[in-house]
Amino acid sequence: MASKIGVALIGLGRIGQIHAKHMIISPRISLKWIVENELPNAEQWVSQYDLKTRCTTSDGLGRVLSDSETQAVVICTPSDTHETLIQRALHAGKSVMCEKPITTDLETTQKCFELAESMNKPLLCAFNRRFDPSFRKVRDAVHGSCYGTLRNIRITSRDQTPPPISYIQSSGGIFSDSTIHDLDMSTWISGSRPVSVYAKGVAFDPEIRRCGDYDQVFVAIEYENCALSIIDNGRMAAYGYDQRLEVLCESGMLSVENKVTNLTTEHGRDVTSVPRIDTQFTSRYMDAYWEELQHFIDILQGKQANLVTKDDTLTAMRLAEACKVSAKSGSRVTV
Repeated sequence: MASKIGVALIGLGRIGQIHAKHMIISPRISLKWIVENELPNAEQWVSQYDLKTRCTTSDGLGRVLSDSETQAVVICTPSDTHETLIQRALHAGKSVMCEKPITTDLETTQKCFELAESMNKPLLCAFNRRFDPSFRKVRDAVHGSCYGTLRNIRITSRDQTPPPISYIQSSGGIFSDSTIHDLDMSTWISGSRPVSVYAKGVAFDPEIRRCGDYDQVFVAIEYENCALSIIDNGRMAAYGYDQRLEVLCESGMLSVENKVTNLTTEHGRDVTSVPRIDTQFTSRYMDAYWEELQHFIDILQGKQANLVTKDDTLTAMRLAEACKVSAKSGSRVTV
């Protein structure tokens, strides 16, 4: 059996913990380091799982990147820290997987990919929804020969509760930190280049409004293959984490419904009760996070090409920026 790939995890928040748990059960990964500024939390986490993983704060990143037993870095820190971390890791000869966005603007994202190319190291933008088994099945069917010409894509994507205001202030806004997932998935499913975008946003939450952001947005995209995409994305849905997909083709329709918390339906004399939908991305996309990480290891082991290319990442970012312009101007924007 091939030797395990040594990985350093930077950031042990909610997504970081998901990746960390997957790393410790993967037969192909050795979690060498956790970089977390709340050091006691990282040390407690390592102790809880009885690991030999070393922990340090960001002040010790140099030691991590100089470790010859560490071949790759997974970055799960706030968006405004990504650029520096990616550059340092690549300059140290490490392969990188980074939670979206790669950076908060197009120019620096482009430079990060150019650096990765010059260092001959992969840089994977973690658009995890591409790796969700249900969404992937829809995409594969659309690109097969059974359903004919693609006509329409409808994506509903609503968080149950908004993120902290501190996150919104540094995230680049809803189009960059949330809708970008849907923009990427729409383009991935369409298999075509976007031509134009129209976006509308409102802010019901006064704190979010004061940040100059929105908490409910609508996006319409036209593609070169004439397919249309409609995205309904929001930061709040009282009933749960709403994630649905519908794709209309010439010869049929495909859809993905919400994942529910259990499989029990109760039938009473006057009412039928169905289980509620998932409330968190951590449970809805658990399989996607696992598949995403395995894909990253496949890239490192030469088993697969990177399925989220530089062009894919930049296209999603350009769409997000076009959404901002459209929402502000009230006009359709050519991409």
